[in-house]
Amino acid sequence: MMTVHALLSPIKLETFSEYYFLLKTEVPEESTAESIISQASLSADLPYFGSDPIIRQLRTDGLVIHDYRLQLWEDSVLKIAAMDDCVVMNFLFKAEKEDHVETNEISGCAYGRHNLQYSADFVEEYLLRRNCEYDSFCIFMSKDFYFRLIGKTNSLCNEFAQRVKGGISASLSPNYLPMNFEMDSIINKLRSCTRKGSFHRLCLEIKLQELLLLQFEQYHDMVEKSLPRQVLHEDDEKKIRIAQAILEECYNTPPTIRELARMVGVNEFKLKKGFKALVRCTIHDYVVKYRMEKANQMIRKQNMQMRDVAIELGYKNPSHFSAAFKKHFGFLPTGMIG
Repeated sequence: MMTVHALLSPIKLETFSEYYFLLKTEVPEESTAESIISQASLSADLPYFGSDPIIRQLRTDGLVIHDYRLQLWEDSVLKIAAMDDCVVMNFLFKAEKEDHVETNEISGCAYGRHNLQYSADFVEEYLLRRNCEYDSFCIFMSKDFYFRLIGKTNSLCNEFAQRVKGGISASLSPNYLPMNFEMDSIINKLRSCTRKGSFHRLCLEIKLQELLLLQFEQYHDMVEKSLPRQVLHEDDEKKIRIAQAILEECYNTPPTIRELARMVGVNEFKLKKGFKALVRCTIHDYVVKYRMEKANQMIRKQNMQMRDVAIELGYKNPSHFSAAFKKHFGFLPTGMIG
């Protein structure tokens, strides 16, 4: 039986000594495809909570999800724990993760961080500052449920899988990694899902698989970038960096490879080979990636309309931009634009 609970305690009130229990639950560790998702929410009228807190839990055999979005009127400690071994996908949108209670270190708010962990006794504590937002989406899976999602013979992040099979505590990354736009979008879809019964469970499993894929993919890319790269002549490296800067400045009307080679003073072969060795992707892929990241910023932070984003990025036809966006992120931009 997997037990998951969260405890909350204000730390400044001398007369308040009791913990709030936030959605404690027990679920069977063995997972069956027929079990239905159930939901529970905590009442919003508790003292010391800000307005409209969301404290919600989804659960089924082998799976518990804690969805917390809240503010407090007093500095408090939130302790999240899972008894018995489990795999934890922890997505912190807004939380003082580094401000760990045991170390008393204050290093500010960690926005948009995530990790994948396995432990026989998962315990983490967070310091919730007065009037600051806490926003997290924490997924607890039994070993059985985890391997149902990824497959027992899947070679992705094999070292992590082997430690899970052997009952050895492990983290995908030693440090929490930055969340990306795709992770944010998937979790928003999970939070707003209105499907019921078996449809809800199937949707949930598919989205969890997508989140695991993105975590594995990001970690793999991070490891790849840390490997020693091909040594370039100092003068050639400077020219490649100039070429990279030109592409970033002219992302909406990028020069051709021939034009770019002339601009920085190298031949096309050396430019393509050197760029891939230094930047770890082709020139074309880099331009597409840079454009899509710009699109992400315009949509999320500037609330620009799709047609305006397409024009800004240099696409004459908005449908071409939509196709490129979907190919890069896996979904159309229309659902993210107000």
